[in-house]
Amino acid sequence: PLAACAPPHAAPRLRARQPTRACSGARTAAKVATAGARGAERATLAPVSVLAATDGTAVALGEVLPEQGRCICLLLTQAGDFDSFESAQYLVDELPALDAAGVKVVAVVIGTPAAARNFAQKTNFPVDRLYADEGAEAVAALGCAPGWGREGGPGAWAAKLPFVNGYVKLLVMCAGVGSPGTLKEVIGGYFGSKDEPQVFNTGSNVDLEWKNLFDITGKGFRRPFELATLRLNNMIDILGDWEALAPADPDLLVQRGAALVLDGDETLYRHDDQGILGYAPPKRLARKALAEDPRAPLDAKAICREAAATRKVDSEDLYQSIAQLEKESAKEVSLEALNGKWKLQWTTGTAKVSANVNRAGDGSYFPVTAVQSFDAERLRIRNGIYAGPLSFFFDGPFRWIERKDGSGQLEFTFNRVSLALGPLGPWSQEIDGGAWDSVKAAEEKASGGQGKVTSTKSSKKKPTPFFKILFADGSVIAARGRGGGLALWQRVGEPEVADS
Repeated sequence: PLAACAPPHAAPRLRARQPTRACSGARTAAKVATAGARGAERATLAPVSVLAATDGTAVALGEVLPEQGRCICLLLTQAGDFDSFESAQYLVDELPALDAAGVKVVAVVIGTPAAARNFAQKTNFPVDRLYADEGAEAVAALGCAPGWGREGGPGAWAAKLPFVNGYVKLLVMCAGVGSPGTLKEVIGGYFGSKDEPQVFNTGSNVDLEWKNLFDITGKGFRRPFELATLRLNNMIDILGDWEALAPADPDLLVQRGAALVLDGDETLYRHDDQGILGYAPPKRLARKALAEDPRAPLDAKAICREAAATRKVDSEDLYQSIAQLEKESAKEVSLEALNGKWKLQWTTGTAKVSANVNRAGDGSYFPVTAVQSFDAERLRIRNGIYAGPLSFFFDGPFRWIERKDGSGQLEFTFNRVSLALGPLGPWSQEIDGGAWDSVKAAEEKASGGQGKVTSTKSSKKKPTPFFKILFADGSVIAARGRGGGLALWQRVGEPEVADS
């Protein structure tokens, strides 16, 4: 899987190349801590000088970004990066609608004007909307993530080690270190997803002559190996012209970018890349740019219902919707609304995982079948993971605590673990007493949205796990767990629990 983000074998020949501008990668990274005030992005970028990809003419971004009207400003990573290639390729398909609505699109790529022209030719991105930034001044001004092993970024200690050059740092990030979400994205490119759109489409900028071969597994969703094929094609393009595309300063290989939706001096939306393949989806940027008011409060309850039913709602919108429900001062949650069998549809995992995976707003539709049952009459809970014929589940009691804001807290424990294989079983084991701590620790990992159960030994009693129920209407449940993660369930039937 890491082949899709590995540097070329020819890379070492470029180590001696020197930056062609006064601002080196090290100085660029050093600016991160103080730059990029939120809400003043256009003013921050205005004095930054970039070079037109068409002819290399120097121009200040303040002359490029419109003083009035909507604009998408795409601050790409370096011209030989998978993020910049994919982002530009997908954005080309959104240009007709954006142009029709009068939304200006400006992209800045790290590299020389010649590299930018090469990049435009390979991605079909309009060269007259593209600007080159050899020293990564724009992303430094906004305080974008510098990448692993650079000042201001994770693994900053490595910046002082002369043998840890830009290519080593890139390999480290490709392995997922200091690069939140990268391995998930790479692996997802191979396995596909029923919840993501099809990659290759007729008439799209992202197309493939032999795409019909992917129809063997179906249509209308991201098929296995489909996204990996796009990335392989991009890798071939990149490696074939690596010396022309790569930045002069190898340290900039790991510099991350950003995306803005502006309305004159106002910033309507901002996304900061944190890791490799962590760029803002161009469809999301287009939707924000075309919305009447991208900052208007969402219809949170409707979005939760749609996400649970279709698994097609943008994950960021769903996160914001549940967070919005949590902030409401008056909630209406009842125990009766929880009664049923519920399939876990979406989760952020624990707060610790969310903090490491792309800030607030990260989350994903749960890839395996995880089902919980709440029996409101008998006050019993079942939490299970189901994979084909294999069923692994926990049963136990819960108690319901009504909170002053109208939400409810469901505290639970488990006293039985069961395993079934198709019609065989279930084989059950009571887990009261001393065995409880280790099994409860394992269960908390499963119920926390991590999708796996591991055996954990504990020498001290752990706090009782709970869900803070933020919204429940009989068809969906939105909640926050004890670990801090958010989750969304859809009702799929009547409760199935073990007798007490």
